[in-house]
Amino acid sequence: MLYDAIAVFDKMLNAQADRQRSQETDETCTELERRTKLLVDNYIPKDGTYVLINMDKDFQCETPLEIKFDKKSGELQGKTDGRYPYIRYLDYNSKLIEMNKPIDTKKVIHSNQMYAFFIKKDSIAEKKLTSSVVDGYYKTLFAPEIKYTKPAAKKMYQQAVAELGEPDRKTLDKIWEWIKAWLKNPELLTIDYSGKDYLKLFFVYDDEKKTKELYEKENKRYVIPNIYNNNDYNVTAGGTIFGMPSNNMGLNAKKPFLENKNRKTPAPYLLNMEQVMLQSRFFDYLWGHACKGNVNVYVDFENENITAIPDKSRDIPNIKDGLYLRIKKGKEVEIVDSDVVIALSRNLSKTFYFKEILKGMNDEPLYGACTETVQLAAVIDEVFFDKFLSFNYFTDPMDLPQMDGGLKYCLLTYRNRIFTWLYKAPQYHIRQVIQEMGLKLIKNKIAHGYLLRAGVQLNLLLSLEDYFNGNKEKEELMETIQEDFREHIDMAKEDWTFSDSEYYYAVGQLIGYFLSLSKSAKKPLSMANQFLNADSDSLIKEKIGQMFIRYDHAIDMEKDTRAKNVISHILTYEPTCKKVMQKELIAGLTASSAFYRKKEQ
Repeated sequence: MLYDAIAVFDKMLNAQADRQRSQETDETCTELERRTKLLVDNYIPKDGTYVLINMDKDFQCETPLEIKFDKKSGELQGKTDGRYPYIRYLDYNSKLIEMNKPIDTKKVIHSNQMYAFFIKKDSIAEKKLTSSVVDGYYKTLFAPEIKYTKPAAKKMYQQAVAELGEPDRKTLDKIWEWIKAWLKNPELLTIDYSGKDYLKLFFVYDDEKKTKELYEKENKRYVIPNIYNNNDYNVTAGGTIFGMPSNNMGLNAKKPFLENKNRKTPAPYLLNMEQVMLQSRFFDYLWGHACKGNVNVYVDFENENITAIPDKSRDIPNIKDGLYLRIKKGKEVEIVDSDVVIALSRNLSKTFYFKEILKGMNDEPLYGACTETVQLAAVIDEVFFDKFLSFNYFTDPMDLPQMDGGLKYCLLTYRNRIFTWLYKAPQYHIRQVIQEMGLKLIKNKIAHGYLLRAGVQLNLLLSLEDYFNGNKEKEELMETIQEDFREHIDMAKEDWTFSDSEYYYAVGQLIGYFLSLSKSAKKPLSMANQFLNADSDSLIKEKIGQMFIRYDHAIDMEKDTRAKNVISHILTYEPTCKKVMQKELIAGLTASSAFYRKKEQ
């Protein structure tokens, strides 16, 4: 699955490079820059102060550029500066693959080559950046063989030397001397050293293309020996070195369960240098999207395109056949979920109508038509899950925000299937899942005393049933039941003929009526649970008898004719269906009470 996504990414890189060559007017652009433009344009440098130091002008320092990414607005401070694309490219080619693979063993200096020098500003204030740390960094760059002593790592570095040659030690000495002088006199740079963001220094020449090529070369000198997870797993076949990539892979002595025990080489899979470089660039591309909050990544096989969008975005791509990747920004970019995508579209296959089937909940602003997936998702999120769903599809259970236990149970149980239906495969069979989930959430709302909200939830559940069935059956049935009950409640006993649906609606209405007779300040809606959880009509009749005994003192023999009429009919009617019709019972409980309607209404 990952290979399929990377194959599409590779085609996108090639297509972008071809466009650049055909339209190129910038003589400073290198071939590798054209090849990596797609991912470098998506790359976001870390917050900090960026300084260009011109070696052709006796190490003259240019005006610092402040770069800061606003996560809320998505705006990047410093992006409008004309030097930004240049600095971004140098920064991309100077970063560490990961913090566990530094040039500086103290991990104070975070750059990977001689032309760049990256530190956290607080390392100066806390005196972590010492002359010995600086000397150790440049000694390793001066003679990298002192770092790569293990046979496998040494072999990888020798491959880098064969391709790139030895480091330019004369230039390295000049930069080393300047850094030591600056360390003794930080006022050489007119910047604010306070804060915990980065200070990044770039040593450059007047010739931008020459500078870029030198950065590319020294970056490759670092990458070749460090690109694999662990060089001890490397094998050579046919003169080609194969190794295990480190992206989303943490194979080490503490994780023996990741090893492939069925073959001589325990690495789960091996890639050659070209393949692992491409995979590394793909994860760099994903990292840029993760930094921006574009955590939903769609790979379109047919159109050979990749689209990344944030949560709740309306820009869901139209994909006939593809992949979905859910990414997360951690110490590195993580793929936390992946799946196939089938016939995905921004628009629903047919319009969904959220209808006020049970009257009396007309203050709900979400009633109306939904034509887009994101609209339906918002309705489900707000009505069923109190807005806890949309940002918690992939949240670790331990990190979920505070909510009641019933809601949390339903969120954890059903969120993956809802997400699959909405954002991966609209043809996914969700109907039974929605029925099961909806009833649990409605019962949970009633148990917590939110009767009106439960009624809105039931309206959504019934509207979804009609949506899946492609008709108005539930809407028409509920309208008929409500009209019949309002008419029958004032009729003589011999003129009233129940249907099973109306019977269970009447049971719900009677339960609500009994609860309304309670004199306590807080109405105990939890008492309705015994009816919602009943599995037989005989149990329902038994519980009604108990409630009648509890509240009979509040029922007037002469005036409360409706109550006597309904109680009599319920206790004498035998429904034909064996299962309790829960939706009809809940409808009666949550709908406005017919017992208190004026006859002229």
